[in-house]
Amino acid sequence: MGQGITLEDGTKHTIRQTYKPYQDAKPPLCINFGQYCVYCETAFPYARGLDIEHILPKDKSLGFSHLIHDWDNFLLGCPTCNDMGNKGTKVRLSNACHFPHLNNTYISLVYDKGGVVKANPALEGKSFDKAKALLELVGLDKTPATSSQHDKRWKYRKNQWDFAERYKKRYENGYLNLDCLIDYVKVVGCWSIWFTVFEGHDEVRERLISDFPGTATQCFDPGNHFNPIERNPGKEDPI
Repeated sequence: MGQGITLEDGTKHTIRQTYKPYQDAKPPLCINFGQYCVYCETAFPYARGLDIEHILPKDKSLGFSHLIHDWDNFLLGCPTCNDMGNKGTKVRLSNACHFPHLNNTYISLVYDKGGVVKANPALEGKSFDKAKALLELVGLDKTPATSSQHDKRWKYRKNQWDFAERYKKRYENGYLNLDCLIDYVKVVGCWSIWFTVFEGHDEVRERLISDFPGTATQCFDPGNHFNPIERNPGKEDPI
């Protein structure tokens, strides 16, 4: 706490433990995480449409109302990922679920062709259970068959997967330079899809890590093609 940051309007801001109203935390959250949903990674230009996500719900009946203004209880989520229809009134304790600010969720989840998301089958025990809990928490594993008509996240991921494969060919053939590629990904989001598709291009992966706010650089090994590594090594759940 007490970290100094510069907001987009150029003003200096010191991160506070408490924000009242909690909506005042949105500008520094956008500086910390970028203007993206921390779950589905969709881009929201100018942060319009992004909600302040309470990790422990602000519903007074669940007993966490004392954390409604607490910086450590904030993330950024899109309306769909933050929809109570997905989360219900689950008690979302951080020790029961992987979260992007505490875990290396690029290990937790696997992104496959077409933008399909699933819990990493290579994980075991609590790590797998917590990765699966993350999927279920926000419904990232929903497909055309299981999504509501208003939930088009699967379609957006599929489109971005297709774009990533197309842009990869253009990049490899010299029709697209690295700066333009990174600028495009900043606009559309879906960081994990682009990072997955561009496996084998270390220079692209390095820029995806360095140029996107909120990316924990210690979670990727520059000596091994920037492949993901454990964020909490030595702990019961090292992911």
